[in-house]
Amino acid sequence: MPTPSTPGSENSQPIAPVIAIKQWMTPTPHSIGKDQPLAVAHRLMRDHGLRHLPVLEHGRLVGMLSERDLFFLESISDVDPEKETVEQGMSQDVYAVPPDARVREVIAEMRKHRYGSAVVVERGKVVGVFTTTNALELLATFLGGGS
Repeated sequence: MPTPSTPGSENSQPIAPVIAIKQWMTPTPHSIGKDQPLAVAHRLMRDHGLRHLPVLEHGRLVGMLSERDLFFLESISDVDPEKETVEQGMSQDVYAVPPDARVREVIAEMRKHRYGSAVVVERGKVVGVFTTTNALELLATFLGGGS
């Protein structure tokens, strides 16, 4: 186990307890079906203050729609948010982790690949989402300024 050391010293190593992602994820997140219109996704995000929506098909994770994706699509003149579906705007490359994944490893992957979120999946079902906002709440707590 690492021992405390003076910041900036040669042997300086961060001390981080083993924390499971389920302790810091947002449980039972809002989600949307892949066949829903983009306008429905937009309203859901706006009404609930969301930036990421897991996209489901028959209860299974098939993609992720971000607020950024949605704003980009809506800026294209030929896109009608009432007619175009979530499937057409979602990213199929979703970073999914189990509830017992270590926070440190999840954050490292998010940083490496510049992911805005990780979807927490257990037995094929979405049980949570861990976003950069959750990571900042964790950091604030460890720095003594948590919410």
